[in-house]
Amino acid sequence: MLDAIRLLNASCKFINLSSAAVYGNPVSLPVVESQLLNPVSPYGFHKDMAENVCKEFHKLYDLNTCSVRVFSAYEPGLKKQLFWDLYKKSIDKNEVELFGTGNETRDFIYISDLVHALKIIATKHSFNGESLNLGTGIETSIKEVVTTFYKELNYTGTIKFKGTNRIGDPINWVAQINKITDLGFQPQVSLPQGLRKYAEWLKK
Repeated sequence: MLDAIRLLNASCKFINLSSAAVYGNPVSLPVVESQLLNPVSPYGFHKDMAENVCKEFHKLYDLNTCSVRVFSAYEPGLKKQLFWDLYKKSIDKNEVELFGTGNETRDFIYISDLVHALKIIATKHSFNGESLNLGTGIETSIKEVVTTFYKELNYTGTIKFKGTNRIGDPINWVAQINKITDLGFQPQVSLPQGLRKYAEWLKK
């Protein structure tokens, strides 16, 4: 894609959707873009590779590139990842068993905030090959988010954490989002609001 841009439309702005997975288990929180990358999954490794290609094409050919490291995005209609998994596990069951301890944390961002941030980046960023975090800057434990989500679904069963983590799952994530807030971004949808929207979609 970048080579096609180089050959046919060198002024094009290219946003590479990367992931917080490039950090792996960060050495400190909140995660800043300058931290050493240490992915712990093939997905994270490949996102890191894509970021490097974008940096190379900016450096070598002066293409307008940037990479956006999306944290835990979610939306109604998303039939994968944590909330879909929670929903599927709760159907006609009195107990739900989950990996981890529940004390693991994530930075959840709702789809409308993500799209709004991308629009701001597209219009205001300098496209100098750099990477930007895209999250809310709010750290939430998995135990808290599971409890909140199941309340929205009116699920009254037992929640059990196995105490063991899957290979490739980081322990704690929360983004420092100064780069995008400096461009004018502020998240608008709180996690409880977003989970209510997701639960309403499931109920339909």
